[in-house]
Amino acid sequence: MNQEHYKNQNVQSYDVKYISRCLMRNALFILMFACLAGVFSYIFLDHYKKDTYTASVNLYVIPRDNAGTKFNSNGISSAVSRCVSALNSDMMKEQIKKEKNADKLKGKLSAYAAESTNIIVMSATSSSAESACRLLKAGIDNYPKLSGYFQTGYLLKKIGSFEGNGITVNHADAPISALKVALLVLIAGCGLVGAMAVFTDKVHSVEQAQQLLDMDVFGALPFVKKKQEQKSILITDPRTSSQYAEAVDKIVTKLRRKMHENHYKVLMVSSLKENDGKSTAAANLVLNLVQRGKKVVLVDCDMRRSAVCKLFDIDMKDQKQLYDYLTEESTLQDVLIEYGQDERKFSCILQKKAVSEPEKWFDSERFEHMLKELSGSFDYVILDTAPIGIVRDAEIIAGYADSVFMVMKQDEVHAASVNDGIDILEDAGSVVVGGVLNMARGEKIAGNGYHKYKYGSYYYGYAYGKDGQHAGK
Repeated sequence: MNQEHYKNQNVQSYDVKYISRCLMRNALFILMFACLAGVFSYIFLDHYKKDTYTASVNLYVIPRDNAGTKFNSNGISSAVSRCVSALNSDMMKEQIKKEKNADKLKGKLSAYAAESTNIIVMSATSSSAESACRLLKAGIDNYPKLSGYFQTGYLLKKIGSFEGNGITVNHADAPISALKVALLVLIAGCGLVGAMAVFTDKVHSVEQAQQLLDMDVFGALPFVKKKQEQKSILITDPRTSSQYAEAVDKIVTKLRRKMHENHYKVLMVSSLKENDGKSTAAANLVLNLVQRGKKVVLVDCDMRRSAVCKLFDIDMKDQKQLYDYLTEESTLQDVLIEYGQDERKFSCILQKKAVSEPEKWFDSERFEHMLKELSGSFDYVILDTAPIGIVRDAEIIAGYADSVFMVMKQDEVHAASVNDGIDILEDAGSVVVGGVLNMARGEKIAGNGYHKYKYGSYYYGYAYGKDGQHAGK
């Protein structure tokens, strides 16, 4: 990978549509964790956080000579401030600790001045009403001992007598606290997913892919819903979306131009992972080329988990397969199958039975000879191979192919991994002519604007290696 692309990967792009997709994809998990956090918080708080009780008394500051001296507002304000500071000081706490049975005086003692008055409210909060009363009484009994901290000329007196019926109960409110915890976890979860979406290098749009990847990106194939009883997405099926067919046509136009400029005929179609839809993409590339009047052969080189015969619903019961040719049990003509009707007819070499260790058959003169024969007889030879990031099959085949076309599922593959795969293929001797973003949501498609597709349980294309997902005729 060149340094420019490394530099580009460090640039964070704020793709709102991608962030939204990530949030929707992880919404269930975020909600689940938020609910669990709320439930466990409620259980914990309900068990450990108990109700508290607060007892309070009003004190007032007056001049020593209250009868003959007018109040000095500035002096009173200063005296009140000093008194509050003394009552909230560590000295008061130390005085209370010297009390008999001080170990029973647990809680919080505090004082504050009523605004614009000479009144101070002193309160004590504890786990029981009795403890709150005891603590407040200890505070009242000890504040005269701190008189040296008060401003000279003023006294601190109690308004009325202390009564226990003025105690207030502070409820723990475990449900409210648990709800706050759940909301906090919900917000944190959304923030974490959003941050990961911003800083990830997963390929999520054509524009981003063009910036980060060491290859041309020809466009995007949209995510489409299969119609009722539709088993696969093929452009020859009238039930397939017209937007999808137009996207395939646009991509093939760019692909053909690139191959024609370099005189390439053998094109390998691969991906990094399973279920990226490469076999469906390869099949539709072939169908589009056939519609353009080209002579095309499709070779299913994924001998571990073949898919092409199921895509086209071809019965392979008595048909010779690619393995038969590579093991010299059949000739090339024996394994060639013609599929389609009239102007949509094309040839294919298929493989249905899984083969262990197929790489040894690809790395052979027999396979190389087959490709030379096919490239001499057809305009295009399309090879559907196993994923690059799983087995060595694609790397070996790349040594015999003129070019490689990469299929990348949106939001699934990392740009760094794609570039590593490109390096592997080019080191093997092939050229990666370009790629496509597959199963794309919200991408601009062939002059039709931005087509939005809802999330759902619909499956796009052919599930790699799964039975029952073949196309109807």
